[in-house]
Amino acid sequence: MMKRVVHIVITLVAAVFLVWFIVPTVTYGIRNHGTVLGILLCLALIFRFGFSKYYDKLKALMLTNGFGKLIMRIIQIGASAFLIYAIIVSGFMVYAMVKKPSQNSTAVVLGAQVKPWGASAMLQQRIDAAESYLRENPQAVAVVTGGKGSDEHISEAQCMYDNLTEAGIESERVIMEDQATNTDENIRYSLSVIREKSLNRELAIVTDSYHQLRARIILHKADKEINAGAVNSRTNHVGMIAYPTFFVREWIAIPVEIIKQL
Repeated sequence: MMKRVVHIVITLVAAVFLVWFIVPTVTYGIRNHGTVLGILLCLALIFRFGFSKYYDKLKALMLTNGFGKLIMRIIQIGASAFLIYAIIVSGFMVYAMVKKPSQNSTAVVLGAQVKPWGASAMLQQRIDAAESYLRENPQAVAVVTGGKGSDEHISEAQCMYDNLTEAGIESERVIMEDQATNTDENIRYSLSVIREKSLNRELAIVTDSYHQLRARIILHKADKEINAGAVNSRTNHVGMIAYPTFFVREWIAIPVEIIKQL
């Protein structure tokens, strides 16, 4: 009886997450590696636990010959290894999210897309988080980092600068770095600005919570002596809908980033 209850619970949770992965794809066109991996994982769990009779029949059929046994063994080992990996990486991601910066640390605000009408929802959330941090830490300075993409009318750094200064943050507390085109360059170019202007080398990374660990990995490779904490952007309703997709995407992006840094 308990086994059946567990199977039902896992199936229901997987079904909920399956919908959660599909909705942002259909509604907002958000598609990435996290979408594909998330959907495949949910379907696999639903088949394994929701249709266990069919799974057991397939497993029995596979075990009737040596090749089938080998395939099943590979699947079982792979699934176990992936589960352990996902738990460990998620734990590190959560740790990176909750680590607070030192008071009056230099805020490094990572860029995101600028729309024709202004900051995208993701960028606006980072701007709002940076504004709150700067108000709470009146001696802190922010480096806003992000270049101008081919589909953007101004640089991401300029957009952030304009929004922060219009909100009442003193212009001398907002320094632009407008050449970076990705997270790696965001971090490295910002460090160059920090060294050049002799800013506080204690950092507050302002970005989405799921992005904090990857940013920290890049930072550690660029300068192992710098300490950093997280200032997480607030998540609006669109962000909440897409959160599992972006979170799972980091399971792929983080090892890729580590390999790149070797």
